This record gives sequence, structure tokens and C-alpha cells, in this order.
Amino acid sequence: MSGSKFIKWRPSQSGFTLVELLVVISVLSIIGVVFIGMSANYFVIINRNNLLSEMTVSSQNLLRSTVENLRFGDGVRQTNQISDANSPSGGWNTSNSSFVIIIAVPAVDASRNYIIDPDTGSPYMNELVYYKNGTTLMERKLANPGAVGNSLTTSCPDAFATTACPADIKLADYVKSMVFTLYDQDAAQTTTASAARSVNIALTMERGVPGKPINLITNMRVTLRNRF
Repeated sequence: MSGSKFIKWRPSQSGFTLVELLVVISVLSIIGVVFIGMSANYFVIINRNNLLSEMTVSSQNLLRSTVENLRFGDGVRQTNQISDANSPSGGWNTSNSSFVIIIAVPAVDASRNYIIDPDTGSPYMNELVYYKNGTTLMERKLANPGAVGNSLTTSCPDAFATTACPADIKLADYVKSMVFTLYDQDAAQTTTASAARSVNIALTMERGVPGKPINLITNMRVTLRNRF
């Protein structure tokens, strides 16, 4: 076909240059790093909030049970009066650095009736000892051996626990300190346990997590109701 013109197709030469490709990769990398950082920070915040909520519930449960024991009991004792074969050397002592407090509570039978000591006309007293094992707060139960039909059973450390002497109860984890301040009938601070008429409980819990540890401080004051 004389006189006809043919147009030869050539592939387009347009596209990314090496410099443009490097710029795109750099931008995408920055966006990826920012996204990963934001995601990681979000999950850290969520995790911290969840752990703080768990600690708050644990602290409230611990304080509630402690307040109930104090109000039901006969006050605070300086030393344990019920023999404990597994106590530290020298026995338990309130304000000792390795434990917290001794609470005297009336001995009751299975029907929750007081078991009365015929010599005094008052209920026999059991004892509850709060002590720390590392960062765990434990409760040792000491049953009065003279209270026939006592519903409370003396407890033992895990290593010596048996069916006759069950393991001590774990009250809470992550306990940094639990300080009891005693006040007498005139609301003056006292170190004499038998003179205490009210108790302030200062509970500090701390849990180590990546970054800054989680701390929770709670205070509560309770009036001792029963004096037998």
C-alpha cells in the first residue's frame, strides 16, 4: 500500500525513578513505624488500665474483709496468745516488719453461736494473723483449743499443710505495705494494742510492669465495735 504511513507503537517510558521510589519507601516506613508505635502504646495503656482495675478490686476485697474482721472481733493484740508451732522465733508481734497485725475474733460454732468460756462468761477468742510472704499478704488462723465445737481450724504454711491443718489463706498479691495505725478512745495515736478503739488501714499495692510500675494507695479507718 504505497503512500500509507505506519505508526510504530512504543511502550511508555513513564514510571517511578529510583529517587521517587526511595522517597515512597521512606514515607511508608515512617507511617508504619508511627502506626506500630501508636498501636503498641494503645495496648500498653489498655493493659495498665486492666491491671489497675484488678488491683483496685483486690484492694477493696482485702479492706472489706479486714474491716469485717476488726468490727466482729475483740480488737488488736500485741502478741499471739494462742500457741502456734509455725510462728517466727519469738512468736507473732504486731508491727513486726515481717507481718501486719493480730486480730482477736470470737470463737463460734457451726451455727455461728458464740462459744462461751465458763470461767469468764465471755466468748473464747480465736486469732487471725496477717503477715507478708514476699509481696503476698497471707492470713494465719489460730483456733482457741479450749473452745469445744470451734468452727475455726488452725492453719499452717503451705509446706506443712495437712487435712488437719489447712494452708494459710492468700489475701492479696502485689502488697507493698499494709500499715495499721491505732487510736485510743480519745482519738490519740497509740502503740498499745489493747487500748485501740479505732484503726486506720493504709494499704499500698505495687505491680511491676514494662515502663512505670503501677501503684495503688488506699486508706480506711474503722471503729472497733465489740469489747468482750
